[in-house]
Amino acid sequence: MPADYTLYKLHMALQGAFGWENSHLFQFCEKDLTDAVGYGVPYDQDTDTEIIDARKTRLSRIFKKSGDKYCYIYDFGDYWRHRVIFEKKEVKEMASPWCLGGSGACPPEDVGGVHGYQEMVKTLKESSSEEAESYREWLGLVKEEKWDADFCSIREVNKRLCLLE
Repeated sequence: MPADYTLYKLHMALQGAFGWENSHLFQFCEKDLTDAVGYGVPYDQDTDTEIIDARKTRLSRIFKKSGDKYCYIYDFGDYWRHRVIFEKKEVKEMASPWCLGGSGACPPEDVGGVHGYQEMVKTLKESSSEEAESYREWLGLVKEEKWDADFCSIREVNKRLCLLE
């Protein structure tokens, strides 16, 4: 990530990496949505959490040294909870985020969280049922095209990330 990025730009980079559409709320926090302070886009909420504007918060406010960890939660209904770890500061400055590696297909938006994703993968592997056909259609697969839960294209991820700037 470029050094001058905000938490909002990190959120957008994560959206690009996962191939998601930024259609749900998100929050960066120490542990979970019940933390006293979270970073996101302020909204009318029914919690005691103070939401600080992620668009105005530099990464350096949260990530100061190698090994620093923070949570990123996306889609409060599906509750995609990720641990973000600051590995190291690069000497060379970069213009946009860059993905160095990954594994597995990204869960589609609105699949129903971890359990919904696991159910979709199981159904697509084991079945040619009406439910499996419904998943294939929802994923936009053409007839006879298979969906591979183990496939990750770093090239495609980086193409999406280049579009952020």
